[in-house]
Amino acid sequence: MRIQLPFIILITLISMSAMQSVDPENPELNNSVLMFYLASLIFLPLYTGATIAYLESVVNNAPISTTAALKIGLNRWGSLFVTKLLGAFGIAMGLLLFFIPGIFILIRWGFAEYFSIIEKTGPTESLKNSWQDTSDYFWPLLNGLALLFALLLGGNLLIGLLLSKVGIESIIIRALFDIVFGFLNCLYTIYGFRLYCVMRENSAEQG
Repeated sequence: MRIQLPFIILITLISMSAMQSVDPENPELNNSVLMFYLASLIFLPLYTGATIAYLESVVNNAPISTTAALKIGLNRWGSLFVTKLLGAFGIAMGLLLFFIPGIFILIRWGFAEYFSIIEKTGPTESLKNSWQDTSDYFWPLLNGLALLFALLLGGNLLIGLLLSKVGIESIIIRALFDIVFGFLNCLYTIYGFRLYCVMRENSAEQG
């Protein structure tokens, strides 16, 4: 929470400002919307990388501080940013090809960010290593991530529906829920990291 919440709160505040500044009759991109996308692009690799570094330190029974985790995230920001950018491009191309190839690519590149932060590999090597090492973990990754997606998306939509039913349309309350669900997205990272650890342990035993 100490790693992620400050960034998630900031991004949510920028998002609130962006949504309030959009004219429904002329929904063009403005400075606030561009700032929201820019903040997301900048901060996501930083706090994701820091989270992975912290998880790795816990697994090694030597938990690091928030500052130390963020320092690692900052040092690896460029590599993780390019890794995510290349991954997003490949997934988007796959989704355009009748959707299923995009899901397949998404899962096969599911370990790339862990290689980038933990093994300190470059973007293309991280993607290549992930493609090789997720072959035996495709279905656990797919099933687990799909379940998390359904639960988080379903919970978000249900809360939004309930708020509408009871007549609560406060932007503050909506922002609070956005922060909560924004933080809960770390479950994707945690689940993927757990399978990455299983893969790494099995590889070490076989090696």
